[in-house]
Amino acid sequence: MWTGSLPHLPVRFVADESNCSFLWRVAGIQGVGVGFLLSELGDGAVQEPLRPHLAEVFLSSVAADRLARMLSMPAARLRRALPHLREVHLLPGEQARWEWPWSPLDRYLVPACGLCAAVRSGGWGKVWQVSPERWRICERHGRFTHVYQRAPGGVDLSRLPESIRAHRVRGRFERRFGPTGAVLSADGFAVVGWWWRSEPLVERWAERARRAGLGPGDAETAWLVVYPEAVQAGRALLRYERQRAVQPGGPWAVAESRLMGELSGLARSLGLPAHVWRVPVAEWLDRHRRCALAAGVEEVGRRVGLPVTALVHQGDEEPTSSSTCLPWEWTDLSERV
Repeated sequence: MWTGSLPHLPVRFVADESNCSFLWRVAGIQGVGVGFLLSELGDGAVQEPLRPHLAEVFLSSVAADRLARMLSMPAARLRRALPHLREVHLLPGEQARWEWPWSPLDRYLVPACGLCAAVRSGGWGKVWQVSPERWRICERHGRFTHVYQRAPGGVDLSRLPESIRAHRVRGRFERRFGPTGAVLSADGFAVVGWWWRSEPLVERWAERARRAGLGPGDAETAWLVVYPEAVQAGRALLRYERQRAVQPGGPWAVAESRLMGELSGLARSLGLPAHVWRVPVAEWLDRHRRCALAAGVEEVGRRVGLPVTALVHQGDEEPTSSSTCLPWEWTDLSERV
């Protein structure tokens, strides 16, 4: 087996790129076939190479190190750059091997911002990133991309500054409050997503969609349209959980009254009727009300005022938009909510 370095152009990294996307770029830039490249990395099932939007390829530690040598770069740098080359995602064993399974990923494969791809892809074309959600926002270039997008390059967000601000607020919120902030952000999207699903032509949301050249009923871009309100809702849910931490044994009537007041005001500003906005809020309260607080959080909550998460969310080690405790997928138009 040939173990030398690949000639020609260096390959630039794109944040969070999938292994499969990176290997297709390496092969294209270096002028070799993907099948040849894989055969040099180790053993694997003989098959037609799958395109990066269809599946992910996984490597063993030995194969990953071999790829680093072929590219004349430190293995540690390569593993930092590609999330699926980190220890938890490597194939077990000491053999140089790879697998290209059809099984679903825990995460999504989302096209990168078109401007990032143009600068860093080396002329290969689309770059596919590993994402905890079906969409991504590139803050550098102000682009929104999602799994099923039709237009190349993503949605230009220059006309939706409120959604960009909401994205940044959410990032700070989740960095500050960790997994609790992440799951309550997901809950905020699920609550407001129910509202959007019931009333997608709310004037504020329809106006945002028009401004950005989007369809008002497009489920894949609805994340953008409802982003500011979803972040507001998530922060309100967190305030409720923090108030619960102060009184872990209840009663929580005051905390619930404050939450209902906050979300009622948000819903009124959107022009939503009570029979619409109350449904997901009542479901969320019922699920959290029935749960004891997670073990040990009472002491933490009293000592430094940190937020807590009900047991309904325990086990969400790496929360995503699907980590909500609410039992619906609001962007799936085939599913009833």
